[in-house]
Amino acid sequence: MKQVQITVPYEKTEAVIDFLLDSLSIKNVMKFNTDNAIVLQFRISDDSVNETIEGLKSRGVGVEYGFVDILDLKASLPRESEEKSNDTKIQREATLAVEEIYDNVKKQSSLSFDYIAFIILAAIMAGIGLIQNNVTVIVASMLLSPLMGPMLGVAFGYVIRDNALLLKGTKNELIGLALSLLVGAVLAVFIFLLLPDMVPIIQNDVGTGTIVNITEITRRAGFSGLDVGVAIFSGAAVAVSVTKGDMSSLVGVAISAALMPPAVNASMMVILGLATADAWVLAVGIGSFGLLAMNIILIVISAFVMFKVKGLTSMADKSATWTAVTKFRQTSSESLYHKPTTEKKEEAAAVFTTAKKEEVKEVTPPKEEEKKT
Repeated sequence: MKQVQITVPYEKTEAVIDFLLDSLSIKNVMKFNTDNAIVLQFRISDDSVNETIEGLKSRGVGVEYGFVDILDLKASLPRESEEKSNDTKIQREATLAVEEIYDNVKKQSSLSFDYIAFIILAAIMAGIGLIQNNVTVIVASMLLSPLMGPMLGVAFGYVIRDNALLLKGTKNELIGLALSLLVGAVLAVFIFLLLPDMVPIIQNDVGTGTIVNITEITRRAGFSGLDVGVAIFSGAAVAVSVTKGDMSSLVGVAISAALMPPAVNASMMVILGLATADAWVLAVGIGSFGLLAMNIILIVISAFVMFKVKGLTSMADKSATWTAVTKFRQTSSESLYHKPTTEKKEEAAAVFTTAKKEEVKEVTPPKEEEKKT
């Protein structure tokens, strides 16, 4: 359940209320008068948020004038009974407004200290899991990896035609990949110098042209048709999870996409192949690069397609003619403490003048005859 709050100027109030009641069939619209404008409040279900907001924007609310705020309601009493017709209706559109999805995606695409720290830690764990052939450690690195966030920014930015978000996601994704590849290269040098016994084992697993032992390293020597399907379904799944506001689904998507292990494996095997002059180890690294590139491209494309299927369009920016509601203040309104007036009273300067002496009338005493009477 959401609560929508609309702030509109006085002269636009009736048109907005009529649109809410007649076109959108909104019930229980509350109206509050303020000194600056009119505030309208109403509650709607999550399924109708996107339709309501897009309808308001089509009438200029939040674009040409006024403000629109969307608030989450954890609980609401009394609980509304669900209609039977909703049980058979399949909701295709996004349950969140485009602006809500934008805030979530932008936050995940941002470059921060936490993003860099998680990239480095996840890459180290992925490298250790690959060296030890430990699936548990590799899965843990997938959960820590935030590489999926900027990829969402790329797909979503292209859908809503936001070049800033598109460039931001691309830049931060490249930074994350560069850090992952750097960690893989450092681990390769570490293996070659401090763990020389591991090099023959890796070479033995790779063999001479054919993979002898399937390990976590050799498993990522390329991709098959199943890997292509996993990448496509992962991109679609992450798009659905974002549009419905269920960010916990990203955990399973991160495991299925598996972006971090092939990135670390690629640079680690390329450096080891060059250091040992082993063409087959080098080929494993190049195959991991191909797996990584395929995952990234197909995840972005499938996420873009799913965003389109969910009915997401470009966000309406504030127009050049947008006017703040505070400019519609009515000068005749009265409040509890003051009554605004159009004229300014000039305060007269204090002038000190000497007090005038009162004229004293001479009083003559009464005559004796008058006293007797």
